[in-house]
Amino acid sequence: MKKIIFTLLIISLIDLEAQVNKPFSNFDIGFYTGINFYNTSNIGGDIFVEINTNLISSLKIKVSSGYFRTIQPYTGTVRTYSENIIDTVPKYFAGKYDYVSKNYDVFPISLGIQYIIVQSIFSPYISIDAVYNFMNASITTTPPEVWSYNSIEEIPDEFKESRKVEELPDNSYGIILGAGTSYRISSKLNLDIRYLFKYDSENLNTHHFIIGIYF
Repeated sequence: MKKIIFTLLIISLIDLEAQVNKPFSNFDIGFYTGINFYNTSNIGGDIFVEINTNLISSLKIKVSSGYFRTIQPYTGTVRTYSENIIDTVPKYFAGKYDYVSKNYDVFPISLGIQYIIVQSIFSPYISIDAVYNFMNASITTTPPEVWSYNSIEEIPDEFKESRKVEELPDNSYGIILGAGTSYRISSKLNLDIRYLFKYDSENLNTHHFIIGIYF
């Protein structure tokens, strides 16, 4: 009888191990937040949701989506002029303002893999993702300076030069390289800390420090 029980126990353990290693046998969902920056003077925020499943015990496939804001320092001066009618009298105005930054509100969708180096209470890992970004971009400027003139001839020539139209992207693609570690809080809950470097085809290449939980 003891031999039968022992044999059944061994078979159960082998079957359990096979289930653990079976592809797509386990799904996790995680919620993350953090910061990103091109340089430390311009810090933006991150928030995203990630779903992953195992391919083998040490390799996961994952998909994520969320939002982050990136701020890019940007310099330059814009000069313009215009004509307005005030009390039936034409008046001419010249204005000047400076660029401060380009701001990108980014909505990424990514697909990647994560390799777990060691599986323990602390489980370090590395990852790589391909990402496509939807973007809403804007430019921050200084308050304008304005001067008025009685005739167009009085306006300095530097204000009459044609200016370059700034074209801002509305999408991009890139690669995300990452490294981090998870900490097992309980059998169902894990803390996840990671560093990401995002290469972007249109935007800045940025550093991201992320923390979250998954279960």
